[in-house]
Amino acid sequence: MRQSLLRRTLYTSLLIGCTLAAKAPQNSNTGPIVDRYGQYLLTDWPDKVRSDADLQAALQKEQQLMRTRWLAPSHRDPFGGETDLGWHDKATGFYRVERHNGKWWLITPQGNPCFYTGVCNVPALFNGTPITGRESLFEWLPQKTGTFASAWGKSIWDATDPTDYFSFDTANLVRKFGPDWRSKGYQEALERLKRWGFCGIGKWSEILPNIPSCPVLHYQAPTLGHHPDIFDPAVQAQIRQSLQQQIGPHRNDPYILGWSINNEYQEIITNQEIQEILAKGADVPAKRAFVDEALKTRYHDNVAAMATAWKVSPPNLQTLYQTTPHPPADDLEMLRQFFAKSYYAFLYNTVKQIDPHHLYFGFWIVPGWWQNKSDWSLIAPYCDVIGYDRYGYTFEDDLLQQLLASTHKPVLDGEFCFPPYYKGQRGFSKWFTSVDNDADEAPLYTKWARDAASNPYCVGFFWFMYRDEPITGKGPGHGPEKVYGENYAFGIVDVTDRPRWDLATAMHDANVELNKMHAAAKTSVAAQ
Repeated sequence: MRQSLLRRTLYTSLLIGCTLAAKAPQNSNTGPIVDRYGQYLLTDWPDKVRSDADLQAALQKEQQLMRTRWLAPSHRDPFGGETDLGWHDKATGFYRVERHNGKWWLITPQGNPCFYTGVCNVPALFNGTPITGRESLFEWLPQKTGTFASAWGKSIWDATDPTDYFSFDTANLVRKFGPDWRSKGYQEALERLKRWGFCGIGKWSEILPNIPSCPVLHYQAPTLGHHPDIFDPAVQAQIRQSLQQQIGPHRNDPYILGWSINNEYQEIITNQEIQEILAKGADVPAKRAFVDEALKTRYHDNVAAMATAWKVSPPNLQTLYQTTPHPPADDLEMLRQFFAKSYYAFLYNTVKQIDPHHLYFGFWIVPGWWQNKSDWSLIAPYCDVIGYDRYGYTFEDDLLQQLLASTHKPVLDGEFCFPPYYKGQRGFSKWFTSVDNDADEAPLYTKWARDAASNPYCVGFFWFMYRDEPITGKGPGHGPEKVYGENYAFGIVDVTDRPRWDLATAMHDANVELNKMHAAAKTSVAAQ
């Protein structure tokens, strides 16, 4: 069945869920490095899966933990709201934000306060790695028909790419659950989130029934190179139609936490982009808007003064429209901010016109991945909650503290994690917030989560992500290299569909207390 536009764009967005690229492809292969379960073949470790029986033993261990240790939090509504904090707010049928006792809170559709915790990329039942051209890397690959046929697939980014992909995660789900692996894989993922104390799912996930989610949207429209010409009414109409197609079917869904559009650095307007637009012809609406704005606000309608400063001749308005000017740096920065404000305002207003009910999180800005620090304040007026991503061993640093205090708005962190590197012994690459082993993750999560809940501006966070990436990379690519794309141990769940036991337990213990921690957190004068 043909996927909806929203479903397709959510899967497409997996490529940009983390903007940083993986380590460069390694040397050409010389023999198998991946075993039949998708694990690194060349080294051994105590809990390595060696048989299908090990998968069943892990399933039994997990079921026992769910009965005795990973107990679902009590006093929560279906949307993650706490029902025993001693206060309740108006139920509107949708998530919203409210400041209570000097702290920002999400308010669930039922009117309960909520510090939201979610996981990205859920359930990711197909987690493929490119096979074509490097079949010899794999100790075992099944036929494309029969028991493991569903573990074979194609590129999720390019429908014309003939490269074959194989998902060892899918194969292991088939081994665990048999023919009903898909529905049981969905059920297992959602039950895990509940048992680990998460409110729902985060970015880069499917929209699933009766589970809170935060979809990332992507519009279809021509660009001037990096961003669309939002001064062009025809382009505005295309963007509006594209967003309408994605948002419309879910406009009244109470389980949608809110919307966001695109991701991270790709949505930052740069000075270089302004220069490129100014080099275009007079028929480009954005260029004319730039000239008009600079003439009005910088030169007070003095065409001759502007022509001199922009180094164009003869000094008339048509020359400014038609030629390639060279504005001074201050003018470029002013125009960059003008374009950014216009662009962010257009997207925000368009989303709100289509759907006035749900929150809008912007585009997941990354502190430091910008033209300059003003970009944080540029987005702040055009989102209900500032959605941002930040990979760090601590929840905040001096820069983030300054940013939060400067805008006084609620924030939600859309991505963070501490992927184990195993000192290079299990085939994964090293992320810049990596830790050596599984045991190192748990205390970092506990402290990070508690610090987030103690911050008066923060209303929640998403862990990146549910499953590890394949050790041979998630692609795209084909050929003889050992790694194509990212290959990090980002997940709570490994390739054999087993949780990282210590991490999952730490998540449970921290998550069930975060609503109460947020309620008890101290507030600063600035936050009030």
